[in-house]
Amino acid sequence: MSPAPSRSRRRPLIIVLVLAVIAALVLALVIWRDRFGDGVEEAEALAAALPSGDFAEVPLQDLSAGAAAEEHERVLGAMLEATGEPPKVELADAGSAEDGTRTATLQWTWTLPHEAGTWRYTTEATLERTAEGWAAQLDPSVFAPDLTADEHLEIAPLEPELGTVVGRDGTTLYGPHAVRVLGLDKAQLEEDTQEDAARELADLLGIDADRYVETVAGYGPDAFVPGLTVREDDLGDYPLDQAADVTGYRALERTQPLAVERGFAPGVLGSLREASQEDIEGSDGEIVAGDLVATGGVLAARQDAITGATGVDVRAVDAEAGTERSLHRVEPTDGTEVATTLDHDLQNLATEAIAEEDSPSAVIALQPSTGDVLAAGLGPTGQSYPVGLVGRYAPGSTFKAVTALALLREGVTPETTLQCPETATVDGVTFKNADSLDPSLFGPMPLSDAIAHSCNTAMLLQHDVVSQGALAEAATTLGIGQEAPTGLDAFMGSVPTEDEGAQHAAALMGQGRVQASPLAMAVVLASIQEGHAVHPRILADDEAGPVEVDQPLTEDETAQMQNLLRGVVTRGSLDDFADMPGEPVIGKTGTAEWTDENGDLALHSWVMVAQGDLVVVAFVEDGSYGSTTAGPIAREVLEGVQGG
Repeated sequence: MSPAPSRSRRRPLIIVLVLAVIAALVLALVIWRDRFGDGVEEAEALAAALPSGDFAEVPLQDLSAGAAAEEHERVLGAMLEATGEPPKVELADAGSAEDGTRTATLQWTWTLPHEAGTWRYTTEATLERTAEGWAAQLDPSVFAPDLTADEHLEIAPLEPELGTVVGRDGTTLYGPHAVRVLGLDKAQLEEDTQEDAARELADLLGIDADRYVETVAGYGPDAFVPGLTVREDDLGDYPLDQAADVTGYRALERTQPLAVERGFAPGVLGSLREASQEDIEGSDGEIVAGDLVATGGVLAARQDAITGATGVDVRAVDAEAGTERSLHRVEPTDGTEVATTLDHDLQNLATEAIAEEDSPSAVIALQPSTGDVLAAGLGPTGQSYPVGLVGRYAPGSTFKAVTALALLREGVTPETTLQCPETATVDGVTFKNADSLDPSLFGPMPLSDAIAHSCNTAMLLQHDVVSQGALAEAATTLGIGQEAPTGLDAFMGSVPTEDEGAQHAAALMGQGRVQASPLAMAVVLASIQEGHAVHPRILADDEAGPVEVDQPLTEDETAQMQNLLRGVVTRGSLDDFADMPGEPVIGKTGTAEWTDENGDLALHSWVMVAQGDLVVVAFVEDGSYGSTTAGPIAREVLEGVQGG
């Protein structure tokens, strides 16, 4: 019989078996693939681990988590230290799995130091499916594009060229200068010789020996410890030959931002210095090592313009081969020129005029028409405390200019008769006139003479005519109490509005709780000279303009005030200025009593004068009568301006 029918019956069975085997294989493959996933989860784990370097949850090929952390530190350690924070790493694209391999794309974002923006780039990471599941390959190129096995990342600052501060005529007042940094190299010193070397060098350089010893001890064992920075032009002032014999001594050549001359307008310009550790720690990451920090004045107000912006260069460095290549570069932005209103020659003239004073002192020169601060000279004992700008002193009789305005507004005229007794008592407090006032003047006199001869009692006896509020309003009219100008740390004066009795009487002659700085009193006289409340400025681009006040000066008030202060020169306490050539001089002297640190009664000496478009205020903290101490200083400045 033929077997054909039997074979034909078996064919469907074979087909079914083949299909079953194929299905089983497919099912097994699906189960195997499901068991190990598709690699996306592992790619995400890698992206999450890269910022911190903690690979404990990341399957890696041929690398333990500890070894991966060491590689992370080797490649990125310097970057992490420089930026102060880890990068942001995201899985931009998990890629597709082909033949057991997946290539993931990682998006990196670094926040760069020195406010240099961000650095964004992508890298690729390969993941392979192994018998244990998916595992990532941690090649150097995962950390940065095309990074080779021996390279790591570093970031270097790119320093900008510093800008300059210039005076009203374009003269450079502050900018880069060549200096020598004198100090000790601890690498050349044995530990037991460091203190002796520090003391010896400190004595030669004239710096605090105890403090320098402490500083040297606080530096690392191989550090250079700066002791004093000296301008190249001033090196001859120091015994450098003897310093060279001190073990460990070194002198480093540097460029440093400094004023055009040592001690030039420190209270105005301020200073730039390298950031201290305290600055860095208190900046919330805004300041990093190497940054310059401005302190006070113009430099603080315009620091960004002067210092520019530091750039950065991110480099791939092969230390073994001694090679490096740039991966990302942000160019620095150079500093620019900042223009001020200072007059270089007048600033020096003002400083020289008080160079011999042994008490804190100041000379302020102001241009009424613009409010420009032309000079702010400080005496030799006031350099660290710019009394001309921030001093808070009783202005004494210079404040009688304010009292006179308040009286005019109450209907008193320059011809109105006032009483000027030798002494006067208000609320049980007895006040007297200055000992320098001629006794023959005691008695009735017009307001014009009371101002000219600076009669204290004539002013304070008007306490029932002028309220404290009216006095404060007159002070505001003349610029007292306004906001300090941008770029100047300054006290613009204060007059309480509600003082009564003896305090109010004292305020009428510039004592009590009335306070002003020499700059504030320069503004008072400038406002009288100009006819409106003057706003001082130190920055040439400060366009704040005149001060808006509720009760501005009228033309009649301006003329009367100028005449009253002219009388001080023609027949009063400033008669030494009557022969000054040029435009008429107006002004006022001032003497204010105060108690010094020893409990002794002392005198603040004031003079404010105006001639044409110039106001000069001279102040000596511990002096004599205004005409005696401050008067000659102000005259020396005016004569110097005329002679210049």
